[in-house]
Amino acid sequence: VVITLIVVSIGFVLMRSGQSTAQSAIGKLDQINAEMSESQYTMYDGIENSGSEVVNVMNKFKDEYIGVQVKTKKVATGTWYIHNVSIASNVGTVGAKSTNTVSNTMDESHLEYINPNGKFLGSLVRDENGTVVALVFTQK
Repeated sequence: VVITLIVVSIGFVLMRSGQSTAQSAIGKLDQINAEMSESQYTMYDGIENSGSEVVNVMNKFKDEYIGVQVKTKKVATGTWYIHNVSIASNVGTVGAKSTNTVSNTMDESHLEYINPNGKFLGSLVRDENGTVVALVFTQK
């Protein structure tokens, strides 16, 4: 009986240590999954992009629930595309659909014109949950 109790106790100890290892592995997999799902956005963070790539980004994410802001030398405050996002203390909140169109970015007569050869530095804006809600491109 004592030997059986010892074997059962060892089994429970091994099960508990295995359970914590499994929980740790699941946590790491969740983190990798989150990084992979955001990789389409994070690839622009801190990277210098051409103006034509910025326009491609707007076309790529036109059906997403995200905002893209472009700050040019002409419009230093920036113009929102796809969705408007309000930013307070580096935390963004997605608002209504933007009325600005990507077609204006290719017309030199508009203030929203984006020089295809211009250089833009990309950055991310996250909401209070850490989800990416906006991409901001600032002309250098």
